[in-house]
Order: sequence, then C-alpha cells, then structure tokens
Amino acid sequence: MKKAALLIEDKDTTLVVRTALECAGFQCEGYASMVALLRATRRDDHAAIIVDTSQADVDCSTLAAWRSSWLGNDLAVIALGPDDALCAARNLDLGLDDFVAKPVHGAELLARLGAALRRRRPEEPVRGPSIAGCSIDRTASAIVSPSASVALTSRELALAQLLFENAGQLVTRTRLARDVWGQSPELSSRSIEQHIYQLRRKLKRCAGEAVALRGVYGSGYRIDVAANACSVAPLRGPVAAPPHESIAGPGSPEERIERLARIRQASDVARNAIAQAAA
Repeated sequence: MKKAALLIEDKDTTLVVRTALECAGFQCEGYASMVALLRATRRDDHAAIIVDTSQADVDCSTLAAWRSSWLGNDLAVIALGPDDALCAARNLDLGLDDFVAKPVHGAELLARLGAALRRRRPEEPVRGPSIAGCSIDRTASAIVSPSASVALTSRELALAQLLFENAGQLVTRTRLARDVWGQSPELSSRSIEQHIYQLRRKLKRCAGEAVALRGVYGSGYRIDVAANACSVAPLRGPVAAPPHESIAGPGSPEERIERLARIRQASDVARNAIAQAAA
C-alpha cells in the first residue's frame, strides 16, 4: 500500500485529506512537526507528502532540498495554503509539485496528486514486439537483448519493426518497399538488400544465433526464432537421410512409416535452407 505523510494541524483539513487519500488506496501517517516528518520519510518509503504551509514550522524550501538530497525522485510533494496566487507561486518556485488552496476539496487534491505522481514517475522505454528475448526499443532506436543493445538507423528501425510485427511470416519486397521506403520494389530493391544485410549483422550482434532473418528467394524476407539453426542439413549437394534413419530394417510397419516421415521432414528442411541461402 502506498504511504502518504501528512503535516496538517487543522482538524477539518486533515479529515478531508485523509478521507480522500485513504479512499484512493493510500495509508496516511500524520506528524506533529517538520523534523518528525523528515525523519520518517527518510526512514520509510512514501509516495507523497502533503503539508499545510499555514503552519509556522513548515519550511518548504527545506522540504524541497531534503527531497533532492535524501528522498526518491518519484515522491510527490503537495502544499496546502490560503487561496492566494502569490503564496501558490512562491511554493511552486521552491520546487514543490503543486499547490492546493484551502478549503481543500478531495477530488481536486487527488487529481493534482495523481498528475504530480505521473510527472515524477520515470518514463518506461517504449518497447516494440520481441522474439526470443530480443526486442525493439523505439525510444532508443535500438534492438535490445538481456546481453546487448545495438543502435539502429531510422530506416533500420522501421524495417525491424515491420519484420518483428510479422515474425514467422513472409514480408514481401513489395510491402517492404511500400511501408518502409514509400516506393516501388524496383526503385528500392538495392536499398532493401543493403538494409537487410546491415539489420542481419546487428541482429547477430544483439541476439547471436537465437534470431534469424531469412530471405525467401524471389519473394521477400522472414524473421523468426532460429530453433533449427544447428540441425539444418548442408546447403549444397544431394539430400540424404542420416545413416540411422534407413527405411529398411527391423521394426513393425508403423515404425518403418515413422522413419520415412522423419526422412521426408529432414529433406524439406534442407530444401528450404537452400532456397533461403540463394535469396
């Protein structure tokens, strides 16, 4: 549960503030002095501090400096005070997040506190789709994995975004040319090949062999998890079944049929690999 530290003497104001915050899911803790509040906020994690500037011992400049030196940057500080524009401006200039005029209205206080917390909350990176632990960070214009981050140009970023969004599916040259270059495939063919080459190199630097960017001869490109990268048959020469996968041999007819199915599957994998290498 989120904690809120309160330094408010006025009982009516305290009741309004406590009721609003507790209804919003905060655990409120009241303090009798500025010193006690500062010690408590340094000792425990708080999401917000609400102080009444009408009190003689409230020093908002000290509070702002204390937050900067000792407290988390995501903690919001809201000042309460008289309905006076100069008072509000003075407290905001000190670095407090917002000012709420008395008498306090619960809905207004929660709205201003919510906005302050959103401003204080660190922005999370905008991540695009991911494959095998490798994802696109649009904010940093990079592809990232648990072990690396590799910067992309704006064109490479658009190309990677399109391929990642269609992982495991063929993305035609026509679509790449239209969506990334805004041109016909004939005009952008060489540029597509150059960018695919650079993106493939950067993917390898970021994810090793876990992600594969494959060419499909005469059609386009596909990106997917390279689960069979180490078991693909040689790309050149006749396709042969492994010695232990001979069709003939002991076993029931059902076992021989199963061996034949495995041989055919290996042949299909090898033929696909040849086509991809030729692309």
